[in-house]
Amino acid sequence: MTHRKHIKPGTHILFQLSKRERDLIVERVSVDPEVEARLRTRAVAGAKLAIDLTLDDIDDLHGCVAAEANYCHDSKRRRVLDALCDRLGRLLDDFTDDVEVPALRIPVAEPASPPRFTAKQGQYLAFIHHFTMIHRHPPAEADLQGYFRVSPPAVHQMILTLERRGLITREPGKARSVTVQVLRADLPELE
Repeated sequence: MTHRKHIKPGTHILFQLSKRERDLIVERVSVDPEVEARLRTRAVAGAKLAIDLTLDDIDDLHGCVAAEANYCHDSKRRRVLDALCDRLGRLLDDFTDDVEVPALRIPVAEPASPPRFTAKQGQYLAFIHHFTMIHRHPPAEADLQGYFRVSPPAVHQMILTLERRGLITREPGKARSVTVQVLRADLPELE
């Protein structure tokens, strides 16, 4: 596992993209209005343009681009979206803005500190936990889609991200098998 560089929450990272990539995002991808406005107002210098994004912006953009790529029928456009998604994913793998906790001596019998997550990921985890407590079974991706009002690919991308980060587990081939791997005390309040 590679070491992720820690940055302060809200720190902006310079992300470069081509005019074609920018136009594709603005025209085809449903992104946060603030990020879209910044993309539209950026002037292209040469073949590239640069935009400052926070890790939360990158996470949102990553999910939106992945969703558009999943439903794209044009193979050339899909390749551009997939490459863009890969670059955004590498940034998410390279950086973290999780609050650093001072190292403590933890007895071997106790579990390690819980994994950290973004505010958005915390809301998904809290929803899965509460839904499971109320209904006695985990939610389907359609339940998450309805609550968060996002597209099916955006929900699926979030599930994959949570699973990759070890925040949830799933049983392959079994519906409604999501299990939250974070203690209830560490989950945020559901908004």
